[in-house]
Amino acid sequence: MSARLRFIFALALFSVLLSALPVGALELQYGGLLPVPEYRPEVLSAYLTHPQRDDALLEAGLVIDAVDNNAVARYEYRWNGTSDGPALPAALTDPIVSYATIRPNSHYDLEVRAIDAHDNASDWFPVWSGTTPSPPRVIVAGDSIASGYTRQWFTGDSVCRDAELSYGRVLTAAVAEGLPPAWAPEYVNIAWAGAGSRDMLSGGSDSCGTRHEAQTDQIKDLADPKSWNVVVITAGINSTNWTDVIVGLTKDTALSFSAGGDRAACDLALHEKWNIGEKSDSITTHTRSTVEALTSQTNADIVWTGYHSITGTELAPFWAPIGNECASEMAEATDELHSALQAGLTSDVTWVAIDGDVATQSWAGWPHPSEQGHATIGLTIAEAIKG
Repeated sequence: MSARLRFIFALALFSVLLSALPVGALELQYGGLLPVPEYRPEVLSAYLTHPQRDDALLEAGLVIDAVDNNAVARYEYRWNGTSDGPALPAALTDPIVSYATIRPNSHYDLEVRAIDAHDNASDWFPVWSGTTPSPPRVIVAGDSIASGYTRQWFTGDSVCRDAELSYGRVLTAAVAEGLPPAWAPEYVNIAWAGAGSRDMLSGGSDSCGTRHEAQTDQIKDLADPKSWNVVVITAGINSTNWTDVIVGLTKDTALSFSAGGDRAACDLALHEKWNIGEKSDSITTHTRSTVEALTSQTNADIVWTGYHSITGTELAPFWAPIGNECASEMAEATDELHSALQAGLTSDVTWVAIDGDVATQSWAGWPHPSEQGHATIGLTIAEAIKG
């Protein structure tokens, strides 16, 4: 037999043997990379969840049940408005969708498909049809630090709520910078001067004489369960006699005329006159109750802030009533308050420490933040929210 005939015979025999192998053997022979069009994945069910507190802004979860003869490698989704949208990637584990490419309060259909390791894709599966959520809402609650309290002269009236001055305005604007303009968050401020940790749950009257209902009840009404909500709270210090202690300390340091006298005044004020020791458990309890009320009845992402340091800030030009001589006592005092607050927080609440220098108002508004101080606080919180 000639060499040419032997070659043709061998090639024919190899072809017969190869065609007799099962598909799985073909895949194994070639590293599992051969496309097998007849084995396409199939999506059995899928649904879209409402925004949850652990979802990033404009994101929500997908729950998908899909099968394939081998394994599903990834998912894709698309939003369909007046026409079919582009296919967007979704992870195999804990897939999410983003609303960033579409508009709020608008009708869309959502579809998903499964793709296997050979790039075989299932048919598009209808997941959801309806009106998209409203833009996120930032709700600022708590006391005078959050409310934007101002007072210029000791003989003048106070402004117990100035939402435009409050850190909430800068915070909301900073969060909006990372979102499409159509999804710019709405900002609502319900904080009031004088609110303590108990008042978050029961309500009360502010220092201007206005009565307010419980802030937890207001938050429940404001938080949209179909959208994203961020609740930022500064509260706790008014549950102690802090204001009276600081007013008295300011008088004592003004009359001491020495660094040693200032230190002695601070030690007396913060270790003997301030009642944090007897109020600590109550602050923790009311903080915990506030968190439980909000986490059980809203989907809000909750942020609780600490208090800024007032050491070295000026009540009047060239007069800082609490100077560096009192720095260690003041740091110890705020740490004690912060510990009581943090003990009432759960793991899904974000604690934000305000560690930087915060500019304060002068005269009767001291030691509340000035416009610059509120901007510092707002930007600090925004960084924590954006991660």
